[in-house]
Formats: sequence, structure tokens, C-alpha cells
Amino acid sequence: MQQSQDENIENSPVLSEIKYKTVGLLIIFFALLIRLFDLGERVFHHDESVHASFTLNLLKTGQYTYNPAYHGPFLFHSTAVIFHFLGINDATARLIPVLFGVATIPLLFLLKKELGKRGVLWSAFLISFSPSMVYFSRFFRNDLIIVFCTLATVAGGVRYLENLHSRKRYPYLILAASSLAIAVSSKENAYLVILMFGAYGGIYLLYKFYSDWKKENLSLKKALRLKSSAFFPFLPEILLSGVLFFFIVMLFYTSLFRNDVTPFSIVEKAFSHWVEMHKIQRLGGPFYFYIPILLVYESPILLFGTMGIIYFLKKKDKNTPFFLFLSYWAVASLLLYSYLQEKVPWLVVNIVLPFGILAGAYLGEFFPRVPDNGQLKPMSRAESGSSESGKKSAFEKDSSRTYTLLAGILALTLIISLVQCISVNFYRSMDPDELMTYTQASPDIRGLMEKIEGFNEGPETLRLYVADPDDLYWPLPWYLRDYEKAAYSRKPPTEMKYDAIIVPVEYRMYDVIPKEEYASYNFTLRPGREFTLYYNKSLENKMGDAL
Repeated sequence: MQQSQDENIENSPVLSEIKYKTVGLLIIFFALLIRLFDLGERVFHHDESVHASFTLNLLKTGQYTYNPAYHGPFLFHSTAVIFHFLGINDATARLIPVLFGVATIPLLFLLKKELGKRGVLWSAFLISFSPSMVYFSRFFRNDLIIVFCTLATVAGGVRYLENLHSRKRYPYLILAASSLAIAVSSKENAYLVILMFGAYGGIYLLYKFYSDWKKENLSLKKALRLKSSAFFPFLPEILLSGVLFFFIVMLFYTSLFRNDVTPFSIVEKAFSHWVEMHKIQRLGGPFYFYIPILLVYESPILLFGTMGIIYFLKKKDKNTPFFLFLSYWAVASLLLYSYLQEKVPWLVVNIVLPFGILAGAYLGEFFPRVPDNGQLKPMSRAESGSSESGKKSAFEKDSSRTYTLLAGILALTLIISLVQCISVNFYRSMDPDELMTYTQASPDIRGLMEKIEGFNEGPETLRLYVADPDDLYWPLPWYLRDYEKAAYSRKPPTEMKYDAIIVPVEYRMYDVIPKEEYASYNFTLRPGREFTLYYNKSLENKMGDAL
């Protein structure tokens, strides 16, 4: 069976370089378009508004202090540059995740030797409209930066090892080191990436050393000396790449070398915070938390990625070590994020990435195999007389049926995934029933802002007070950023010296403020969080008189 499959691959039409590059560019353009379209339409999520406010403070004051609860400095510093040149709004705040989300796709082309041309294009296609990849590329968080840097580290490392005895290796080493540094400067799960890849690399090196040692029948001391001597010529460049890594990390964590921090304090803060979050299960969930998300949104990637693991572990060729690593990466990511008690939808992109590459590689190999483009020619009795011909005919029929079945499943899952992508990103992006929309702010925020912006008093003079006992009034501080006299507290005001106040709906403010002077406007901040805006009726009366 394996021989017949290999023959079909060899007989499949060759994908020309021009067609390969053209289709690749079209996929990248499509990925960019779908991520940029109506980028500012969705109301900022709680986390987005906090990140944007921190970025705005960095831009205005130049001050930044690392707090692992809000992740690393790279997103804030890079977005501050965007704000400076392109202006401050919801769309520009999301440009960095968009750019890194799109830039992830061209990285796949560095793996053409392992994935094949079709495998690269299928992987790029699946990731380009993956509902979770698109959604969180349009989300002001660090997760697509981590996705890009993880793949850049893998691609750079693979190409570096391939060119180990050529000067071509240096750019790939720089790519891997700088990408890993940006990942560490972006979010703490970069340490999980280092842990996963480091564990695999360590086990693989030990296995290679042991097998070579037994094969060469040398003493342990001599074998260690030989392996060490082979490594020494590369030590200077590895050390230099380490210097580059620490330079980039410290550049961002010190806010361009303006703060006094040490690498130890950075790592200690990150680990102590996230170990504590895992221990208290701040955002806990069941072990299978990500499975429903993958099934609902990422069915082609999950299904064909799983089939890819089985297929490539059975197939033995020169790329087997790469696919062994890729399978390990996919399974380890799924298990690790399923175990950690910090269950949030945006972490699913770290699972989708390796499964998406495996799915693309599998699809790239499967579909060119069909004999005569899937059409079976009828055989005469004479042609099918031998038992060998009968077996071949039966195999061809089975192959055609398998092809038809998988092609049908692929078409169905792709349609479902594409519909889900369009739905969750452009029609239901703020719907609390969507698995992707975790504590998403309500579209009522837009109506609230229209109400406030219609007042006679402007941002410079409107006296506004926002109260919530849990300090969970975000994203209001972001949308009220231009209101200079806005105040925030955990308690309602003790005296009525404000033009307008925003409090949870259970605060019955008409017990302390005159109903004949103040009107009310109810809105939903996020699912389960109802608030009321109380405002002086004169704000509307003056506006009405002016009209």
C-alpha cells in the first residue's frame, strides 16, 4: 500500500514555482484583508482596554513597570509607536496583533523542504481563516505575537541546523534568538515554549548520543570528548546569539534601559505570579476546556491534524525527525494548556498552530495521490483475469472511495470553519454565547458613549464619576480617556457634585439624588454586569435649547 501511495505522489502534477508563489501571495493578502476589515467595530474587551490604557500612559509619560498580571512590555512599546504615528483608537491599538498574525503565514514558506509546496499552501490556507487565529489577531493581546515567535523559532532553528556548515546559517540563528527574545518580552507562556522545546531537544540529544555511543563502541569518556569537540566550533555564535537574546529582553523590560531591573527579577516575578494563579485556579476549568472550542471552530485543523500525526509517525523518510517533533509539539501543547488552571479561549491559538501545520502537511500529501485524478477506468474480463489485477482493482476502488470520503469531509469542515470565522468575527463577535467571547464587553458601550458625547458639557468640563466595588468598570476608562474630570472609585459618591455618575444597577441612587433633576440610562457593561448612567437633565436641556 505504501508503495502505491508513493507512486501516486510521484505521478501527481508538479506545482510550478510561479503558481506556488502566486497562490501563497493570494493567501497572505486574504489573511491581511480579513484581519483588517472593520477592525475597530468590536468594543474593547476588558483586557484590551487595560492594555491600551497602559500603552497610552507609556506614550504620555514614558513610564513602564513590569507587572506579570498584564504580561510583558513588547506589546505596550510597539503599540505606543503605532499610536504616535497613526493616532489613538480601537483599530490602531489592534494593528500589532494583526501584523504578527499575518506575518505568521509567510514563516511557513521557510519550511517548504519539510512540508512540501502543497503542504505549505494548505497550512497557510488553514491558518489564514482559522476562526481563532483571525479572532485573536483582531484582539489587543499578546497571543499572536507568541504564535509568530514560536513558529519563527522553529523555522529558524530548523534552517540553522540544515545549514550548520554554511554561512547561510547566521540569519536563521538571529531569527530564532530574536524571536524567542520577543516572545519572552511579550508573555509568560513563552517560558512554556522554552520548556517544551528544551525538553524535546534534551531528550533527542541524549538519544542521539546514546545510539552513537553504542554504535561506535567507544568509552563514555571518549564519546563525550568527541561530541564536545564537534560542538565547540559553534560555541561563539551560540553565545553571541544569547547576548542578542538578553539585549532584546532587557531593552523592553527596562523600557529602553530607563528602569533598573535584572533578568532574575523578571523570571522570578513571572513564575511566582503564574504558579500562584495555577494554584488558586483563578480562571480554572475542566481538562477538556479547549476541546469544544477546537471542535466548534477548528474542525478541519483538529481532524486532519490528528490524521497527520498518525500518518507521519507511520511514514518513514528523511523528514521523519521533523514530523516527530511537530507531533510532539501539537500533543504537548494540547496536554500542557489543558492541565494549566488558567483556561481562557485565546490560549487555544497555541494549540491550533502545530495542529494546523500538521493538517496542511497531511492534506498536501494526500490529495495528489489519487490515480488518474480519482477516475477509475473499467477493466475488461481479460485485463482482470489474474488475482493480482483483482487486488489492484480492489485497492484502486478503496483508494477512490477513501479519497471521495475525505474530500467530502474536508469540504464540509472547511465550509463550517469559514462560516464560523465570518460569524464570530463580523456578526457575533460580542455575543456572550460564543465560546470565543470570554467576558467580552457589550455593544451597549457604543450607545453609552453616544449618549455622553451628546451632552452639552464636553470632555474638558464634564464632571463624571464611575464607581464599582470590584474595580471592574473596564473598558470605560479607555473610552472615557479624553474626559479630564472623570473619577473612578469603589464607592458611590458621598456628595452630588458631579454632572453624571455611572454605578452598578443595584445602587439605587434615586435614594440620594433628586429624581426630578437626574435622568437615568441603563446599559450592560458585560454579561451579568448591568450599570446605570445617572446624568443631570440640564445636560440634555441645554443641548435642546441650543438646537
